[in-house]
Amino acid sequence: MKKAALILFVNIIINFNTVHGQNAAKIEGVIVDENNITLPYVSIKIGTQTSTITNSEGSFSVKISDAQLKDSLSISYIGYKNFKIPVLKLQTGLKVKLVRNVVNLKEIIIRPVTAESIIANAMKNIPQNYATRPFEMTGFYREVGRVDSNYLSFAEASLNILNQGYTDKDKKDLVVINKERSLKKVGDIEVNNPFHAAVKGVPYIVLENDIVKHPGAIFGNDYLSKYTYQIAGSVIVNGEEAYVIKFDQKDGIKKALYKGTVVIIMSSYAIVSIDFILSPKGKAYAQSDVPFLQRPVMSLLGYSIQKVNEELSEKYMKINDKWYPYFYKIETTHRVKAKKQRIDGNLYISAELFISKINEQPKSNYSKDKVMPDSYVFNKLTDTYSDDYWEGFNFIKPASSLKVIAEKLHSN
Repeated sequence: MKKAALILFVNIIINFNTVHGQNAAKIEGVIVDENNITLPYVSIKIGTQTSTITNSEGSFSVKISDAQLKDSLSISYIGYKNFKIPVLKLQTGLKVKLVRNVVNLKEIIIRPVTAESIIANAMKNIPQNYATRPFEMTGFYREVGRVDSNYLSFAEASLNILNQGYTDKDKKDLVVINKERSLKKVGDIEVNNPFHAAVKGVPYIVLENDIVKHPGAIFGNDYLSKYTYQIAGSVIVNGEEAYVIKFDQKDGIKKALYKGTVVIIMSSYAIVSIDFILSPKGKAYAQSDVPFLQRPVMSLLGYSIQKVNEELSEKYMKINDKWYPYFYKIETTHRVKAKKQRIDGNLYISAELFISKINEQPKSNYSKDKVMPDSYVFNKLTDTYSDDYWEGFNFIKPASSLKVIAEKLHSN
């Protein structure tokens, strides 16, 4: 197969500041494809210890220490050729464009496999492809709640997570908060939250929806027969060829299931990416629930709540010979009506978790008094917005300016 050339368009701005002989570097940019369409959730690494991803608009921000100036900046994205450049060679105004590298379906159709057998092998090979012992993840977390364009909450946190490994599915992962902030209050003005409810314990919900560890209603044994699977093509992932498999619930299944795409390495059957939404075929059977919210007396207050959609995205990266999660995103949409409160709109709740570092040997203290409770609500209220709040941390650059969000919160 003829390999496509790689051109890069990463609008990168580098600022170097010298303080007491120590260089601090900040790189900001945006990544697009050959049609100048921004690429979301692209993996960006500096050496082996620092990483970030682009946000939904293709933008990113990453910090570089003086010790990393001799390292390289690496960019990888499913379906595109990897790119690497020494940090010291980066120049202000460097523009990078990623060109898709896709294997045609004709090149794999002769393989004597079915989509169903590929999924089965992926489940069977989980112990070989993923860490079986506990490991530590350092990550940046963001959760947002809003009704239409009106923000109800906006919380961020730096987390350490003890992942119990991919074979001990009954033992719960543990979360420790390093730093947090919430824009539920601006100055003395509280956010107008008509539900009088709080987003609680969502990081645990995100982790429990790791499809590799908890196949559940996607690849669980009780659900495989309820889906149709189709090999849709293949892509290159870090130099390895991978199947692209599309799935949807079968016609006639009277249940709210899912429709999506999973990417699986051909040689090892490792799942490296999965994206899915609520299938249009089963939306009529979707439960009227708000999974992320405390609902003390919503029904008694006259609220009508109907689930409209649910989306999930998970991506994994290879470190040595194992695959580890590096990005999770969950978003739910519910139609909410309440005549008395004059509410008629879509309630959006989203949570995203980016993993910036993996320690194969956990280092943090996960004693009971340090671990985040299941029902924890991020409540470190921020009176004023500060661009420097996450100084020293790698984070997901927000798709919209936090200052703009703060103004919206202030006006509610």
